[in-house]
Amino acid sequence: MKETIFEVLIYLFENYIDSNEGEAVEPGKLKTELLEAGFTESYVERAFDWMEELTGLSLGPAESYAEQRLFRIHSPEELERLDVEAQGFLLFLEQTGIIDHMRRELIIDRVMALGDTVISVEHIKWVALMVLFSQSGLEGHYSQMEELVYGDTPFSLH
Repeated sequence: MKETIFEVLIYLFENYIDSNEGEAVEPGKLKTELLEAGFTESYVERAFDWMEELTGLSLGPAESYAEQRLFRIHSPEELERLDVEAQGFLLFLEQTGIIDHMRRELIIDRVMALGDTVISVEHIKWVALMVLFSQSGLEGHYSQMEELVYGDTPFSLH
């Protein structure tokens, strides 16, 4: 059995959301397919709740990313769960202009809501992709993030 919300979300994103733009899938049918794919009902329900919360958090137009000079101090709970590479990757996304500080906060909120004990770069990549996909007017930023998720370019802090 597949046992994390993160795995359910990736499965949904790869199989339904990104590939079926404009096509609505009946929630009951989707739940049945997820259960048949090996996900537990509890995690399927939690993943649906996670996505519903994300779609309810629209941030409006992106700001001028180049002008940002904000510094983020992580809370003790975030420091416990975000590994150093994940923190560095968030900073990288901001410094390269893929996300702004408002989307960074949304990404942090959504990765913390996953409930995973340790949040890795892989978590950040996928959640950032989902966040950018859910925000209108950020198609270019989404494309850049998509290249980081699916491309061959590895991320390194060095």
